[in-house]
Amino acid sequence: MDAFNELLESFSSSKREKLQELFDNYKLTKAQMLILLKASADLELFLEDDIFKFLDFEKIDKLQGKRRAQEIVKQVEDKLNLLKYTPTDYSTFYPPVIRRKKDNIEVISNDGLKLFGKCPCPVDGEKTRCCKLTTLDAAMQCSFGCAYCSVQSFYSQNKIKVVGNLEKSLENIDLSTIWHIGTGQASDSLLLGDSYNTLTSLSNFAKKHENIVIELKSKSSRHDFFDKPYPPNMVFTWSLNAPTIIEKEEHLTASLDERINCARLARDNKNLVGFHIHPMVYFKGWEKEYKEVVEKIEENFSPNEVMMISFGTLTFTKAVLQHLRTHRTPSRVLEIPLVEAAGKYSYNYEIKEEMFKTIYSYFSKEFKQNVFFYLCMEDPKLWMPCLNREYNCDKDFETDMRNHYLGKIKAFKGN
Repeated sequence: MDAFNELLESFSSSKREKLQELFDNYKLTKAQMLILLKASADLELFLEDDIFKFLDFEKIDKLQGKRRAQEIVKQVEDKLNLLKYTPTDYSTFYPPVIRRKKDNIEVISNDGLKLFGKCPCPVDGEKTRCCKLTTLDAAMQCSFGCAYCSVQSFYSQNKIKVVGNLEKSLENIDLSTIWHIGTGQASDSLLLGDSYNTLTSLSNFAKKHENIVIELKSKSSRHDFFDKPYPPNMVFTWSLNAPTIIEKEEHLTASLDERINCARLARDNKNLVGFHIHPMVYFKGWEKEYKEVVEKIEENFSPNEVMMISFGTLTFTKAVLQHLRTHRTPSRVLEIPLVEAAGKYSYNYEIKEEMFKTIYSYFSKEFKQNVFFYLCMEDPKLWMPCLNREYNCDKDFETDMRNHYLGKIKAFKGN
């Protein structure tokens, strides 16, 4: 089924009939129909009024021919733009409680599976500054319910698959071009703890390869695995967000305080930590809430305990947009301009610059001088106005990151 019909079929039968009647009566083109289908899906997602509640048919019917269809599209686009080009209002948004759907866990062999991949930055040219991260899919699928998550479009089954013989798999990889491995692309890195020997396998690997950085990324509050030491080149990181976004969009995940507390446990267990303030959302009150995130980091950690802090915004592929619109679990993550950005869709440049520049300004001079800040999958032109530095190419960025990470691990290990 093509994207158009998949979206049309996702509506209730009564809604499909109303839409089809509108399309037929006003002779809309397929392109115009697709605009209205996407708008109708978005408004349902946002828990906003249906298009039939605000279309002014008295004005539309005074026009003739193609102008009537054009006026319908204009009125709908005007309504969406009013929502998308202003900060999202979450004070009027009360999504239903999301229930956990993926408690089933299957232990699998890695035979025939491609466990290692590349950073999801664009591969066709340096449209973003890419750190060349090597990804490791030690687990696939996630039981959290973040509204913006791309994992949900990758895996259709409500089952988490975890590699049971990871240590053996790690013995056979070509390390000639690898220095940085991240495990948080296909699932939450700490969701399953060490229940399936994932952390033990990674720990044994890290001990053998001291110049390879293993980065774990999480939104979890699980911490039962911090009863044993891990090598210093294993870095535990948490994705952080504004409390409103955690509450309204990052369903089933740990609260901001819980994530910070877990990071403290990792630090107390003699490991470096890191934070990804990602994806930042442009909503009413964002400045105050992201300042709170920064304050909690600086209140609980010294710069020499923090490896990195990254910034990034909501970014969507076409597949994720289609998934969100056809499944329509209430969310306002698509209440943004959706400007094309390096083959994906995100905020426009001006909004991104405002957010990144503002949050970076909240950090103290000591943090700016001693922690590696970077923009994740963002336009290279944003670096200088937002972080006061830039790189000529991906290779320069990767080299600088590697030198900082390995140097920080060495210094931390010596303390």
